[in-house]
Amino acid sequence: MPFFYQQNINETRHLAIWSITEPVSFFETEVKLAVDIQNEERKLQHLAVRLLFKLMMPEADLNKMGMADNGKPYLQGVPFHFSFSHCKSYAAVAVSDTDPIGIDIETIHPRILKVAHKFLNEAEKELIAALPEIDQLQQTAFFWAAKEAMYKQHEQLGIDFAKDFNVLALATEERGLIGAQILHKGMEKKVQLDYHFGEDYVCVTCFTA
Repeated sequence: MPFFYQQNINETRHLAIWSITEPVSFFETEVKLAVDIQNEERKLQHLAVRLLFKLMMPEADLNKMGMADNGKPYLQGVPFHFSFSHCKSYAAVAVSDTDPIGIDIETIHPRILKVAHKFLNEAEKELIAALPEIDQLQQTAFFWAAKEAMYKQHEQLGIDFAKDFNVLALATEERGLIGAQILHKGMEKKVQLDYHFGEDYVCVTCFTA
């Protein structure tokens, strides 16, 4: 089911999500890439996100795609920036005509709470702790997706998610835009986080403010 969700963030930035219901064989036929991944679920996600990217950017040559040191895929010589994400049964792609962009999609699952101490700073913990318990899981998932998207947008190694990334507000609407800060190696960069919640996921796209 291609383009389960589409959004034009603005005139130069776009995202799309694919709800993965097809088997690996479908994507192998459509993408025609040799993928040396034995795990069936990971292979499915790998192929799905690339087919979604190909549908968004037909001019892209997937065979020329490389991987940066931070794990972000890249294509040399293309006049746009892009970012991939996938989780369980979703694949997501964001594209920007102007500057680096990052996207992350996460299923909202209680396991996120077990690792929250690794990516939340004290101010963020206080914001979440003040919420009713029923809302804490959703907001923790949002913060995790936000910081993953910030990491992909920043394109640098040596990041401490709790120390270097500051999300300035809770995601209180079904869809919205909030500010965040990247504090890394003595510099400060302001970014915007475009987010939306689906039935069982949260998706965040990060770009320069």
